[in-house]
Amino acid sequence: MTSSPASAAFTIAPGERRLALIGVFLCIFLSALDQTIVATALPRIVDQLGHTNLYAWVATSFLLASTVSLPVAGRMADIVSPKYVLIVAAVVFLVGSALSGLSHSMYQLILFRGIQGLGGGAIIAVALTTIGLMFPPRQRGRIQGLFGAVFGIASVVGPYFGGLLTDSFSWRYVFYVNMPFGILALYVLLVHMPRLTSPRHQRFDVPGFATLVVWCVALVLALSWGGSTYAWSSLEVLGLFGVATLGLGAFYFIERRSAAPLFDMSLLHIPTFTWTGLASLCFGAAFLGSVLFIPFYLVMAKNISPLASGLTLTPLVGGTVVGSVSGGFLAQRLGRVKWLLLAGSAWATALFVVLHAILTPVLPVSTLLFYLALLGVGIGPGFSLYVLAVQNVVPPRQMGVASSGNMFFRQMGSAIGAAVMGVVLASTLSTQIPAHLPKSVAVASSQFSASSDSLADQTQTRTAILAKFHTVAREATSALEGSRSAYRTLAHTPGVTAKDLAELPPGGIPAKVHAEVARELTLVRAAVAGRAGAQATVAHSTLPTPIKALAAHPPTSATARAAALAQVEHGLTTAEPGIIRRAEAAAIPVARRGILAAGHRTANEVVHAITVSITAAVKNVLGVAAMLTAAALVLGSLIPNLELRHATDADGMDRAPGAALGP
Repeated sequence: MTSSPASAAFTIAPGERRLALIGVFLCIFLSALDQTIVATALPRIVDQLGHTNLYAWVATSFLLASTVSLPVAGRMADIVSPKYVLIVAAVVFLVGSALSGLSHSMYQLILFRGIQGLGGGAIIAVALTTIGLMFPPRQRGRIQGLFGAVFGIASVVGPYFGGLLTDSFSWRYVFYVNMPFGILALYVLLVHMPRLTSPRHQRFDVPGFATLVVWCVALVLALSWGGSTYAWSSLEVLGLFGVATLGLGAFYFIERRSAAPLFDMSLLHIPTFTWTGLASLCFGAAFLGSVLFIPFYLVMAKNISPLASGLTLTPLVGGTVVGSVSGGFLAQRLGRVKWLLLAGSAWATALFVVLHAILTPVLPVSTLLFYLALLGVGIGPGFSLYVLAVQNVVPPRQMGVASSGNMFFRQMGSAIGAAVMGVVLASTLSTQIPAHLPKSVAVASSQFSASSDSLADQTQTRTAILAKFHTVAREATSALEGSRSAYRTLAHTPGVTAKDLAELPPGGIPAKVHAEVARELTLVRAAVAGRAGAQATVAHSTLPTPIKALAAHPPTSATARAAALAQVEHGLTTAEPGIIRRAEAAAIPVARRGILAAGHRTANEVVHAITVSITAAVKNVLGVAAMLTAAALVLGSLIPNLELRHATDADGMDRAPGAALGP
């Protein structure tokens, strides 16, 4: 009897298997590094390219594209040698990385991240398939635990290098850094990786692929735009849900009747595949909530640099490595995965609830890091054991489509989760920021508002607001010195009220002093003319004593009075410039200090409003993540508790004794 392809794969020479595994792990490292290295650079990217409302789409486009490519790559790995599929995936990923680094707008970046996602999703799908073909089920727990470790190592160094490159050079280098790793991975794949399987001449399911793209893209767009860009009841959102529903129905219809389906619907009759897929969907969405939005909270609310925020993710991914490796080794030792998955889901749910409860603007970073490390331990087992459970119950001929199918559920969950959590973030900010902004923020409203497309970090926000107030102070100084154009500018400046303008008449201090001198001359003329009321007013004024004496005892002759008044007018007119200088010297510093003090108060109040609002938004995201892990716990309880086999059965099926595949 001839051996199956899977059996042949299990007898690969140890040296060849190690080299092949190195190539696979290099590809996994490449894909995982990109996901974490970009996460820490996102706040700086948004700050430079704008459009905070598109923040989540930088990740969503990658996840959506990788989700679509997963079943395609898995199916191609069953038809063509996984080696060549993996090489093509790595090349596509590197092209997307280079283009992402060259982006000049958020829309370009989102598009090029989608190209990256096509390669990244294919890398993960084919890597998992390769592990399934090279190792028997009982050994896969250990190897896939190492898979989680490689993913975790990339996750540890990714945030550090992402922050380092962003702070030291530019966020663009977080994409360029993929190139040397990608070239090394391509070399190992080309030179050392075996074919593993023989090509099978089957047609590619083009209609299935087209309908898959339609319903996946429509669904994620509807979830992303609903409640933010458009109302949930809008024609745009309802139309997208309708397209997603029709596309999913068409996809199901086509796949049921296809001779070589992109996604084998018979897998849905296997309880292990169905329940692990749904649990993976919830798991993927929940994990993204911690990886994508925790750095946003740290940079925007805690005023931590991108480099430092990347380092603060180290406890999370470190805990994830511990959970993944421990889960893999325990699965190999115990021979079962169900209770390990349930324990991890319960632990992660509890930690998400705790983080939701304790997250405040003043939460010590050390406390947050401690709980993130504990959270990682609960998340870790899900990285390897869901796929292991699926590979344990499918024949080798379906290894690619089954492995990629489970990853499809996880990635679809991540894409949906990123979109939904992005909506939660945006909707919370749109309500929280106006509620917390001070009334005095109007002067800075051109820099920041609740509907602004960009949020800067605390230092940049404070600097921008103070710059606005410095501009106001400069215009006020010019207006006080008599500039009418500066006065008109102030009259149209947000936050400068009619009361403020009433204290600053057109013409400034020179006009005010001139008007005062003219009033005093009129008063002196009336007093010299003998009007008692005017004489009394002059007597109690601040005019010089000789003028008061003249007003009290004016000359009797008209000629003498005219000469005396001319002398008074000349004296006051001559003294007017000096009066103006003294008045400006007294008034302008006081006005500038008052305006700048108001600027500092406003900056503090705005920063506080942003901090409180972002904290509330991330709290809501963590609450959603807790609900998702709780759903994964419930769904995981329905997974059959099957034993992991030491090797394949004679027919190539990885089946536990007495275990039925169907319902």
